Amino acid sequence: MQKNYYQTIKKEFKIAINKTPIWFQELSSEGDSENGKIFFESSDEFDEVWGKSVKIELTWEKKNKTDYYHAKEVQKSIDIYNSINVVVSKKETIWHLSHELTYWFGEKMKLKRRKYYQSKILHGLFYCEITERFIEINFEVVSEYFPNYEPFLFEMMKSIECH
Repeated sequence: MQKNYYQTIKKEFKIAINKTPIWFQELSSEGDSENGKIFFESSDEFDEVWGKSVKIELTWEKKNKTDYYHAKEVQKSIDIYNSINVVVSKKETIWHLSHELTYWFGEKMKLKRRKYYQSKILHGLFYCEITERFIEINFEVVSEYFPNYEPFLFEMMKSIECH
């Protein structure tokens, strides 16, 4: 039986990803348990200009629960990505470990060294009431590879443990 996932545990950040696909490795991490980031990328390279076919950023920041409004944060993330020419096509909400997790899909066309690249974006966000942290995960995938990676990206996003 082949294993497709491994567990990423960051005790210093009090965060874990129980299903990190084996094709992704951690690039760097910074911050502390209240505010921080972890960067991942895939092991395969699309080409010399684009680089790795999948780029992942997991971020968290401390937010007071009385000031947090989920719909406002979702719209804010969509507006930020719209400002950098990401077209949001679909938005869904699910329950994840008693948290309301909203994710959306987007597409973007990038020009790098006179070459156009189309990428798909999967962006998820939720608020943990226990640790009072707002957590976002962003996946950027070369469009032609997205169908292959999509189920693994969802499993990774749904396996984040924040407390």
